[in-house]
Amino acid sequence: MYQSKSHRPTWAEINIDAIRSNLKLIMSKCSPEIQIVGVVKADAYGHGAIIIAQELTRLGVQYLGVATLDEGIELRTNGITIPIILFGPVEVQEFSKLMEFNIYPTIVNLSYAKDLAEAYRYRGIFPKVHIEIDTGMGRLGIPYERALLEIEQISSIPGMIIDGIFTHFPAADTDIEFSKEQLEKFKNLISEVKRLDIKIKHFHIANSAAIFSLEESTKTPFTMIRPGLAIYGYSSTPIPSLRNSMTLKTKVISIREMKKGESVSYLRTYRIKNEREFIAVLPVGYADGIPTLYSNRGYVVIKNKKFPVVGRVCMDYTMVSLGENSSNIEIGDEVIIFGNGGISVEEFGKICSLIPYEVTCGVSKRVPRTYIRQEDRVDF
Repeated sequence: MYQSKSHRPTWAEINIDAIRSNLKLIMSKCSPEIQIVGVVKADAYGHGAIIIAQELTRLGVQYLGVATLDEGIELRTNGITIPIILFGPVEVQEFSKLMEFNIYPTIVNLSYAKDLAEAYRYRGIFPKVHIEIDTGMGRLGIPYERALLEIEQISSIPGMIIDGIFTHFPAADTDIEFSKEQLEKFKNLISEVKRLDIKIKHFHIANSAAIFSLEESTKTPFTMIRPGLAIYGYSSTPIPSLRNSMTLKTKVISIREMKKGESVSYLRTYRIKNEREFIAVLPVGYADGIPTLYSNRGYVVIKNKKFPVVGRVCMDYTMVSLGENSSNIEIGDEVIIFGNGGISVEEFGKICSLIPYEVTCGVSKRVPRTYIRQEDRVDF
């Protein structure tokens, strides 16, 4: 019998074999010389950054990508030694931590580059950086129109090592024409950079969506790809070969026989209509990752059968209807909220008007992760 470390029978199973399979599929879409930046931001999209980073490193991923400095430091202090790119700026007072933990910062404008170089020069260190170019994301990065000039200026800063430049697609799986325009802009910029003999090692543009929708983004002149969501087996548009790697599970902790007219949970949004109905209580709620939008709309799977969620999802509990005869369900039976054997992450998200990222990132820290590798399992 499974016993979580939190002594609460709710847990997320992370299938390492599925992640391996997804990475193999991703690699099959690229030229052999292409390097991979495995994106493990937001605790590896909720899958557990340390374990996933260790696994990706073993599988030959050359770089890792994070969104915050703390995420990078966590990886370094847990034995990760491969290059880590921080996709976003940090405050000047944090530059010393970038140096201490050898994390590659992202340059988003010229003044930031100058401040960074000055801080590194004071320590006698040459910074390795990636420069973000805005070709249409409209968020961070040097505007495309000024990109070549500012790249030239950044490259002339003494000691500055430009490890790479990149841009980002906002809609690689939904607006192919716009994405192709971005692709051409960035390719033109790369050509100009090479014409001016500016020393840059890597050029990257492909995120998860582009790897599968824009083959050109994974070939020369690009030298890197940045898969994130696809590593974990999810996509905003269907990709049948990807394998979901997270399964959220719990167990039935109570079964109640309720009578006609009685109500279930807060606000009394569900009332018993038949003479009797059996209601199962599950120790999982919105503090664990089931949004209240799942109330009276979603379902779970118990013993290979679907049962509807009834009443309002609570912070710590969710109720499901077993029907008029309890359907042979017993206390202690395993319940699949989403994932392998149940509703997919994508479908769960649709019911709640969420994208897959939000579903897996929404599984909170209080839910322990169990890592399955073939017949082995490791609890965290």
